Amino acid sequence: MLKQAQAPERPADGSNHDTRELSSAAAQLLLANPLPFSVMRVSRRPEDGTFAVDYISESCSEIWGLSASRIGADLSLLWSRVHPDDLPQTIEALRTAARAKREWTVAARILTDTGAPKWVVGRGLPRTDLPNDAWNITITDVTVQIEAYARLHASEARFRALAENIPGAIYRYRLRNDGSHQMFDMTPGCQSIWELPAEAINNDPTPIWNMIHPQDVPPMMESVLESARNLTPWHYVWRLTTPSGKFKWLEGRGLPRREPNGETVWHSVILDVTERKMKDEEIRRLAERDELTGLANRMLLRRRLDEALRQRADDGRSGALILLDLDHFKDINDTLGHDAGDRFLRVTAARLSECISPSDIVARIGGDEFVIVLSHAEDEDTVRRTIGRISTRVAQEVRIEGRDLSTSVSLGAVIFPRDGQNANTLLKHADIALFEAKAAGRQTYTFFSPAQSAVKERRRRLADALRAAIAADELSIALQPIVEAGSRAHQGFEALARWTLDGQTISPGEFIPLSEETGLAVPLGLVLLRRTLRLARQLSDAGLDHGTISVNVSAAQLREPDFAATVAAMLREHGLTADQLEIEVTETVVFGRFADRIALTLRELRRLGTRIALDDFGTGYASLAHLKRIQVDRLKIDQSFVRNVETDPDDAIIVRTVISLAKALGMDVVAEGVETQEQLAFLQENGCDLAQGYLFGRPTTSEIAIREYLGNRVTL
Repeated sequence: MLKQAQAPERPADGSNHDTRELSSAAAQLLLANPLPFSVMRVSRRPEDGTFAVDYISESCSEIWGLSASRIGADLSLLWSRVHPDDLPQTIEALRTAARAKREWTVAARILTDTGAPKWVVGRGLPRTDLPNDAWNITITDVTVQIEAYARLHASEARFRALAENIPGAIYRYRLRNDGSHQMFDMTPGCQSIWELPAEAINNDPTPIWNMIHPQDVPPMMESVLESARNLTPWHYVWRLTTPSGKFKWLEGRGLPRREPNGETVWHSVILDVTERKMKDEEIRRLAERDELTGLANRMLLRRRLDEALRQRADDGRSGALILLDLDHFKDINDTLGHDAGDRFLRVTAARLSECISPSDIVARIGGDEFVIVLSHAEDEDTVRRTIGRISTRVAQEVRIEGRDLSTSVSLGAVIFPRDGQNANTLLKHADIALFEAKAAGRQTYTFFSPAQSAVKERRRRLADALRAAIAADELSIALQPIVEAGSRAHQGFEALARWTLDGQTISPGEFIPLSEETGLAVPLGLVLLRRTLRLARQLSDAGLDHGTISVNVSAAQLREPDFAATVAAMLREHGLTADQLEIEVTETVVFGRFADRIALTLRELRRLGTRIALDDFGTGYASLAHLKRIQVDRLKIDQSFVRNVETDPDDAIIVRTVISLAKALGMDVVAEGVETQEQLAFLQENGCDLAQGYLFGRPTTSEIAIREYLGNRVTL
């Protein structure tokens, strides 16, 4: 390894009486020697514990003789270039530094393609702010300097010329017993560093100290005093602004020696490391920023959130975290493509940044999900005002590819430290609050409450159990009769989903919406359709006429491009004709989002011969134009209108109007929820075609009961 070079002694007054001339050849050798260097970052891979290259500058080819693309993440390629004689001590130095999580510096030889070794100095700094044992490393080529030293070390004058012509500043620094400071024996590099001639700072370095960033002065002075007290090597990195206004990062090192009179003198070197620091900052920026939007990513979010939590713990005040996502953002990607979606996300990111103060932070943590940390938020009203600004600003239209796009947001909010004292807890609770906002219909916000945790946990458990039940085909079908209103003759059934979990019946009003929220609506619908057709086939095989069976389908199923083909294949599989099946949809499904796609699917189903029924008619917003466009075969009057048809004149008018409308359009009408003879009489009097309700039969999963009903032996 290299030995520390000692500068020659100088008179205490700082004069240079023993300076000698360099030969012309030596001067040319030394003056033409820049210090090529390469910057890289490595980190430990959690899967196998080995280190890999995260980043390496393009200048690596000058050091290693390999391009950045050739190296990639393969650290072993670089190890293979280290001289075998230097490899053991290099590895040991790095291991020692890694155990202590401290800086390391080593000198070693690298083998070139020509076989001639080059000398390099490597320096590593631990990145404690990054996971996976990461390090920033610089490798500097000092071959020319080493060779020059080897040839010229016999001459003190020549060695001094070497010092004066390498990059940076070499000087001696004295700390006197009275506390004053002195600089002397400065090389010409001092002027390029500080933009001052040697005489301006010789003997009194005050002008230099005045350039240093105010935050760096106290710790830097303490580092000098600590080195003087213990005679330990001095090392410090600091910021300064030169007289011309140029901002610089400097790195200084010095070896102290105690003089007989008690004063301390350092042989020191200072390098301008601004470029290296800027590269470090760029690496850090890339590591902490979302590539698409430029917002903070999860790493920076957690660091800033931890800082805010510490500050609020110290001052006893409050902050807030808001988790939000864009309602129906997937529609933009599906309709216009991901490029348009990316543009929309960038606009949204900029708008979110407009809604907060400089002390707050916005982060994108994936897809269309964002997090806002309000470092100060004294109460929920403060957060509500911020949420109001966000909702208003994000909802404004964005013109992309000739179309005006807009979306709403759903938000979940927590107050800290009230709702959590660490980042993981706050993010978890905000996610629970966001889930509640979505369950409430989106385009709203919810503050976290402890009661939400139990609801979220139940939904999580039900979602897991529903997924397993779908895979195991464990759901059931209940059939409820549909009869002619006049004769009460059987006409068909409505198939209704039923699920029992651990002996407890789970309401369809709970698990059907849950399937839609968790992406299970399509597989659930297919399982229920197959079960219904299987039961219909069994009844037919028993010689029983089950009539038309009506099956409810979701918007997610109707959006599937091949849904009609799937229905046709399942009918063939069970040997049933298309007119034995009726597809039942609600107004909100047919006339909501994806209306065009759903209308196309319904037309494809009608071409198969399958009937289409519109459920819960009167509760949504269907119009005559809508009914004409989708060509519905049957309207089902919602039970909320039938229930009070005898006592509420408004309900009576609505039911009469729907019956008349259906007749005019050539549609059948089914009245749901019929429970009394009086209700049935009203429907018969007003010409209703079909009826369904407890008066004729309750839904049942019992195939025996269904067979007995169809055999005219019992009423369900």
